[in-house]
Amino acid sequence: MSMALIRSLTIHVKPVGSVKDFKDLVYEKLDVIKKLVRELGLNVWSYRIVLPPELPSEYQLRLTQELCRDDVLLASYHIDASEVKPEDIISVLTSCERSYITIRLPTTDLIDSITNLYSKLIKSIDINDFTRLGISIPDYIVTPYFPLATTYDEGISVALRYVDLFYTYVRGDEEPLIKYILNTSKLVSGLAGRVGMKFLGIDYSLSPWLSESVVSIIEYLSGIKFAYPGSGYAVKKLNELIGNVSNTLGISNVGFNEVMLPVAEDDLLKERVAEGSVTLRDLTYLCSYCLVGVDMVVLKDDVGLIKGVVKDVLTSSIIKGRVIGVRLIPVNASEGSEVLLKRFGKVPVVKV
Repeated sequence: MSMALIRSLTIHVKPVGSVKDFKDLVYEKLDVIKKLVRELGLNVWSYRIVLPPELPSEYQLRLTQELCRDDVLLASYHIDASEVKPEDIISVLTSCERSYITIRLPTTDLIDSITNLYSKLIKSIDINDFTRLGISIPDYIVTPYFPLATTYDEGISVALRYVDLFYTYVRGDEEPLIKYILNTSKLVSGLAGRVGMKFLGIDYSLSPWLSESVVSIIEYLSGIKFAYPGSGYAVKKLNELIGNVSNTLGISNVGFNEVMLPVAEDDLLKERVAEGSVTLRDLTYLCSYCLVGVDMVVLKDDVGLIKGVVKDVLTSSIIKGRVIGVRLIPVNASEGSEVLLKRFGKVPVVKV
């Protein structure tokens, strides 16, 4: 039996009226959605609320505090690198453990703003808080995936946890995957209509969750250990398969629709990092043609190293002409050692 489920059922909304009225409106809608999910027999792993960019910083902080609830994740704070203030980032991250932040980095001349921010955050926040802070290069993107999710149009989007079905798909049995996506899309689209919202679409990105490893599929396609030479070809092949599924089904898509390799979330990838088969260099260079970002990477708290990663990823974004993300977890620990992250377990400090 498949382990596939909806990774995130994400509600994209724009604030209206007072903060309290908006909160009441959002959670009234969310509670109806949860009831419909049970009625339809959908298996939803997480519910998420996403706000739009370009709201005043203080207003975003108030919304974060008011909307904070244990049963939902919030992409509630978006800020341009030219306007980012460490104290505001700290306030958002510490005011609600369910909140996520996106920093938009549009140009190279703002990289120093990012590195200055990290140099201050390293001294001020817990390492787990870095898992909720992402850099979106060069712009925001509409996706159900956190932390980079944002809202331009109101509606519902979906991300999937379907590694097992995709593994079956690449081995030649396409039917289970196709049936699952068609059924899920039909049900969510109907649900959205019943609550007066638009179904924005699916982000078909293939993302791991611990033992549900994306690297295992890459190694199956390449026949070699990740990230030995030839791995990039396998990732590119997997991206093409993701695109084929999206194009064949003709269901609206949003977001990245590519392979995602968040290091802390893929058990086999953590193993490859720990043994030195995958380095920071590998993950950074793969971004230029086949990954959506350097994600959930635990690295030494060296600001110069962080700056180098951001520079290379921004360059990759220019080459690809697409949005790429960065989510780094700087720690005071040596390469090859391990740190313990909430929800993710032990994660190795990547070798450069």
